[in-house]
Amino acid sequence: MSKRRATIARRLVEAQQTAAMLTTFNEVDMSAVMALRARRKEAFQKRYGVGLGLSSFFVKASVGALRAFP
Repeated sequence: MSKRRATIARRLVEAQQTAAMLTTFNEVDMSAVMALRARRKEAFQKRYGVGLGLSSFFVKASVGALRAFP
């Protein structure tokens, strides 16, 4: 392992040992999003050439929340 990689590894371990580590979970009813995605998936694929994932919905919700609560 190079000296640079060893330093990075050492500092990552140090950060994990000294920083507060917290994980939270939120449950969300995604049934309306999943139904919309199922209805529009094929048309979206034909129009844009990529699949309709879930990230787009999360980004749209985040933008709406930031507009409501800047």
